[in-house]
Amino acid sequence: MDRSELAGVLASEGFAPDSYALHGSDRNDTLNIEQQGSKFVIYYSERGTRNVLHEFPTESEACDYFLNLMHRARRETKQPD
Repeated sequence: MDRSELAGVLASEGFAPDSYALHGSDRNDTLNIEQQGSKFVIYYSERGTRNVLHEFPTESEACDYFLNLMHRARRETKQPD
């Protein structure tokens, strides 16, 4: 999966577009993927600070991990019925 495909999955699953950025961002409270040289970095941006969560050698690995993080965050914030 690449970031273009990931964008489609996130949209189809109803994730809020302002909660993530697939080409890096300094927006507050967003999960981000950014290519830095030959690696892909996933970080959380909060109050102008980038908190790096993980680095990957391939875009595919980064996208898979990113999607898993988004699913996990959704499960953790979901209120019980």
